[in-house]
Amino acid sequence: MKVYSSKVFSPLLSTFLVRRLVRKHLVTVISTTALTLGGAAIYTFNQPFLYESKGSLLIENAPTDGNSLSTQAAILASRPLIETALPKIPANLSTNLSKQDLITQISDHLTITPDAKVLNISYSDRNPKTAATILQGLLETYKAYGANKANQATQLIQAQIPDAKKQLDQNSTALTRFRQQYNITDPDTYAASIFSTKQGLATQIQDLQIKMAQTQRQLQELQRQVGRPADVAISSAILSQDANYQALVKQFQEAQTNYFLERARFQDAYPKVQALRDRRDQIYNLMQAQAQAILGTKPADVTPEGQSSIKQNLATQLFDTQTRLATQTAELGSLKIAQTQVEQVFAQIPQLQQTYIELQRQLKQASTRLSTLSQKLEEAKSQEVQEATAWQILQSPSLPSYPSSPNVILNLLLAGLAGILVAAIIITVLENSDDRLQQVSQLQTLSDLPLLGAVPYLATNAKLLSPSLELISERAFLPHSYNHSAFTEAVNSLALNIQNLAAQRTFKTIAFTSSIPSEGKSTIIYNLSLTLAELGYKVLLVDADMRKPTIHSLAGVSNKLGLSQAIATKLPWQQIIHTGDHSQFSAGYLHIITAGATPPNPMILLESNKFQKLLGEWDQTYDYVLIDTPPIVGITDAQSLAPRMDGVVLVTAIEKATKQAIFRAIEILKINNCKVAGILVNLVDRYDSIYCYDYSTSEYYSNQTPQRLLSAASDSDE
Repeated sequence: MKVYSSKVFSPLLSTFLVRRLVRKHLVTVISTTALTLGGAAIYTFNQPFLYESKGSLLIENAPTDGNSLSTQAAILASRPLIETALPKIPANLSTNLSKQDLITQISDHLTITPDAKVLNISYSDRNPKTAATILQGLLETYKAYGANKANQATQLIQAQIPDAKKQLDQNSTALTRFRQQYNITDPDTYAASIFSTKQGLATQIQDLQIKMAQTQRQLQELQRQVGRPADVAISSAILSQDANYQALVKQFQEAQTNYFLERARFQDAYPKVQALRDRRDQIYNLMQAQAQAILGTKPADVTPEGQSSIKQNLATQLFDTQTRLATQTAELGSLKIAQTQVEQVFAQIPQLQQTYIELQRQLKQASTRLSTLSQKLEEAKSQEVQEATAWQILQSPSLPSYPSSPNVILNLLLAGLAGILVAAIIITVLENSDDRLQQVSQLQTLSDLPLLGAVPYLATNAKLLSPSLELISERAFLPHSYNHSAFTEAVNSLALNIQNLAAQRTFKTIAFTSSIPSEGKSTIIYNLSLTLAELGYKVLLVDADMRKPTIHSLAGVSNKLGLSQAIATKLPWQQIIHTGDHSQFSAGYLHIITAGATPPNPMILLESNKFQKLLGEWDQTYDYVLIDTPPIVGITDAQSLAPRMDGVVLVTAIEKATKQAIFRAIEILKINNCKVAGILVNLVDRYDSIYCYDYSTSEYYSNQTPQRLLSAASDSDE
């Protein structure tokens, strides 16, 4: 028999599995769904019913990007803007609420959704008229806000312009004051000029020092020739004590310093520079004249009488040299003072440059701000003209007829789905914790034994094909739906499979066992014997379950004498068989041996030589010997019988046997080297179209009676 993989029928299996689980746990599904629906209904109908009024606002000049429109929607939904709409809301709508509470209520029930250039606005309230009235006031406020928006921008810019102008004037004045204070135009140019002056002073000092060294050597030579070296010190002392001369020296130093400082700022041709240079030269000449006036009489007074004219000439040169050296010394002092002052000014230049740059930056910033504000003012005025009619009410508020919240249908639908989901979770937990066999396809994971058949579950507790042996011939007169039920077809299929097995090898003595009790093997073997008898085979049905016999109840016969007496006594087995009163049974189609009295240990009887001899006689007498045995797991009776059978059929029932018990039963059969014909699954859901087919039409069947079938079977045997 070909066994199909479950993967081929996976979609059908999935559908069947869902249907089976729903039927099995129908109470769980209904109760869970009912509870969730009830809870959702209670919650829904206890919520206040809100009516939603809808309107829309068109913004012609709205930006194309969604972010700007979303920002606009957030502004319109803000509390300050809602507060401006309160005067447009009738007072009778807010008599029981404070101002802030009313704003909060409107904000909570207001929804603004941007869509392209349109703002879809909705408001919900328990009263539909109140919802429409409040929304109308909001739309009018928003329209006025759009019209005043550009005007507000213009006013805001205009308010900033005077401050920008004032700041620009202050920065410009500060820069001018800085230039006047330090008498500079550009700090960089000024720094270069000061540096040049500094270098020039250093050069002049160096040159003057060279000249003074030359004058000093000349003076020493003249002193050597004249022979009066002490005159230099005397002359210096005389000049240092003369107040007029010292005043001229001080004036010369100031004039020299001012001259060099002004040269750093202006060119030599500048009038002020020329005046300072002339002033310096004039003081220098006065210094020389004053020195000559002070020292002019000294050479004559100190020269001895009778000195020659040559010495007189040398004395004159010595006087001139002394005067020149004194003047050069005074000039060197003034140059060094000027150099010190120039270096101080040069050290201040970095700070001046930084201050100047900061003043320029502030001036530029103020100028840029004023220019930007002026430009934005022009743009705002132009925008104000455009936005005067840009905001329009596209859709006036509607008066809602039905509440929008809560959504009764949606809530109940979601609750129903949630109930189904919870039920599915519960069913999944229950199924995963249940080790019983749930569907036929699970057998493929337990064993590779062939599937001989699948017997459907019947709701009735009838004796299935026939309540008694006497009714075998009357089956042709039973209702059509009973004769050709799914159960009948399953038993017929099993009979054909057994015939096919018998054609392939010796397969006459067959034992039917199960893993646990109450799996329906006795009912199946009884109806199988009826079917084989109908086909014209000589069948012996033996009830070897001497612990809990069942066959006699199904067949409606006495169990006073049976298998136990046939083995334990000398009573011929032919005298204890049940053949019925009908002529068909007397012809030998079906014989039944019940279990008989229950012995103390049935296994001893089944292991006896007498029973082995009986098996041989039955094998010679009948076409098929069907033996009903106890469950093979935990009971040794079936384990004793199974190895001596031509074949063993393991009967397992859906939602009866556990997977562990089935696996153990197969393991026992293999350990005892039994010839396992296959597995027969009982109590299969008849809606499982893969394994069962419940014909509901009569076109598949002929009108032949069982008698004709028997005749046809007999003819074929012949």
